[in-house]
Amino acid sequence: MEEKKRVAIVDDEEFIGHMVSKFLQNEGLETTYFNRMLSARDNFLTAVYDYYFLDLNLPDGTGFDLVPLIQERAKNAKIIIISAHDGHEELSRAKAFGVHDFIHKPFNKQSILNTVKR
Repeated sequence: MEEKKRVAIVDDEEFIGHMVSKFLQNEGLETTYFNRMLSARDNFLTAVYDYYFLDLNLPDGTGFDLVPLIQERAKNAKIIIISAHDGHEELSRAKAFGVHDFIHKPFNKQSILNTVKR
């Protein structure tokens, strides 16, 4: 039996975190949700995921703060930014970091699933 793909979701909006979790669980992925950057960072020091969905605006930092740690510990993982910010600065920074995808809020179920399938 194939091992389930693991997904970390970091978003301070609980509704969004649980909604994304549910979308992905329904597709057979195992999800872990974090509502703060620091708790996610502590977990990422020991746990590795296949996909990381990161919100940019968190009460204790940004999703960008987690990218170097993820890239160091989970070299083959896909990093997806989920953000209401869609300015050139955020998109340029995401590209410079080498993130896999950038999903703009509001989003729909299909945009979440499409990024995992790519």
